[in-house]
Amino acid sequence: MTFPYTGWVLMPSFKPVETIFVEAARYSEGWHRSEGGKTYSTQNIYATKDAAIAAGHIDLNQQQAALDKKQANINKRRAALEKAAGEAKP
Repeated sequence: MTFPYTGWVLMPSFKPVETIFVEAARYSEGWHRSEGGKTYSTQNIYATKDAAIAAGHIDLNQQQAALDKKQANINKRRAALEKAAGEAKP
């Protein structure tokens, strides 16, 4: 990789932002430093805006799957409590 180069990153708000990277981060393999001084993992730097957006959709799908799994566990626990409460009543 030659510096400087332009890449796309997703902000915590999932907004894709074009960023210029000026050097490899010192003491951190696989990280690049932007003009503003912030470091980004090379796994989170994308060549195009479309690639960053696609990665954001994949991440959101993974987050949704994790939430669905947690909701299923909550529903099972609620059912167990309701069953126990129904058995306790004469």
